[in-house]
Amino acid sequence: MFTTIWILIRLGGLLFLSGAILDIEIALFIIGLLFLHLNLGLITIIGDYIHVSKIKLILCIMMRLSSIEISRYFLELLL
Repeated sequence: MFTTIWILIRLGGLLFLSGAILDIEIALFIIGLLFLHLNLGLITIIGDYIHVSKIKLILCIMMRLSSIEISRYFLELLL
């Protein structure tokens, strides 16, 4: 009933599927780190060069909102 070829075909499909899932996880991890790096860098620039506290607060809030929107659009792109 179970021949060697049947087992090898199923094993190949399983390995291909696990490799594809692993590639997606790595890509999501790298993109998440990219968004984190971008967000932290821009907040540092705002903190260093903007000296009015109200404008700094508004820009930091806008940065958080924009990072949420960018990640939402990226997830919509993936799904």
